[in-house]
Amino acid sequence: MTLSAKSQILPQHEERVIHIQPYTEEWSKAVVEFNRRVRPANAPFQLPETPARLWLSKQGDQKTYQEVFLAVEEGCVRGGYTFKHQEFSIGRRILEVGMCRMPISEGIVDKRYSMVGVMLIQDAVRKQPLLYNLGIGNLEAVVARMALAMGWHVIRVVPFFFKVQNGFRFLRNIQYLKTTRLRHWLLDAAAYSGFGWAGARIADALLTGSGCQAVTVEQVGEFSTWADGIWQACLSRYSMVAVRDADVLNILYPPDNTRFIRLKLLDGRRVAGWAVLLDTVMADDKYFGNMRVGSIVDCLALPEDANTVMAAAARFLENRGVDLLLSNQSHPAWCQGLKMAGFIEGPSNFFFVASKALTKLLNEIDPAGTGIHLNRGDGDGPIHL
Repeated sequence: MTLSAKSQILPQHEERVIHIQPYTEEWSKAVVEFNRRVRPANAPFQLPETPARLWLSKQGDQKTYQEVFLAVEEGCVRGGYTFKHQEFSIGRRILEVGMCRMPISEGIVDKRYSMVGVMLIQDAVRKQPLLYNLGIGNLEAVVARMALAMGWHVIRVVPFFFKVQNGFRFLRNIQYLKTTRLRHWLLDAAAYSGFGWAGARIADALLTGSGCQAVTVEQVGEFSTWADGIWQACLSRYSMVAVRDADVLNILYPPDNTRFIRLKLLDGRRVAGWAVLLDTVMADDKYFGNMRVGSIVDCLALPEDANTVMAAAARFLENRGVDLLLSNQSHPAWCQGLKMAGFIEGPSNFFFVASKALTKLLNEIDPAGTGIHLNRGDGDGPIHL
């Protein structure tokens, strides 16, 4: 069996030729049908039902954008994956890197297509050997095991941090902990007893550190040349960090999208850093119920300014009245900044998985991975927040 860049004959009793091609509007109906067929398997995500719904559609000659590639057989979609193009500074070199959301294939409901997932991963690696996935969620999933068997490596788990502001609403809504009727009853009882409110206040007092310098927080509508200055100062301070100049930031967080809260942090006249936040009222969310969730989605500053940036970002969300604050951060300085701001580290399934070529490169410049700066802004975006 041979595998070309465009097609593969699956090793089944009957000949099945699968072609991989870009997702264009003409395939929308077939994608809807594909999503319907695989829905019984409860996959963690589906293919977008139109390419127009992509988070980062390509405009002009921009280097940061998303594509979707489909595995097609005789007019039917049998799988697909999302591919995000972006530049990174790795060991102070600007390199093109791909972010591949692990593919979904009809193999999860029909064993005749069990090799489509492998085919899609191989196609992504051919397009860009320096490839990673962030937030894979479950290493026991079939597609994750396929990637690891093909030489991908788990570089690290990106830590998850949370801070409870409204203990009553947290205990009433945190679906993750309500796995049994007894737990459900106990959490509700604790909420109505006042324990949640008191616990949140005590935890905040005990966990929030002191010593973070005061900064001026300015909410801005877009990023401009001041963000370029931060990027130039930071690119050599991290072993791996995505390009975050003003142009890229305005692609990731468009000025016309008012959902994103963009903060510019000033230490006197010096721009100390920036942060991108979300303030979302959930509706019957499977994890957070109906809580109002504040998320620190993306951020950049010198490592020594991380404490200050995190403290200011957390305080901004707290003043808006969120019930719960969340963030995923990989770099030790940013993790420490969250702890100093009163966050607690919780269990994380936000895995950073890299292809063979990217793993080799990272092992050469940062074997321990302690200089890597990643967060939700480097994955599929804040799609669940």
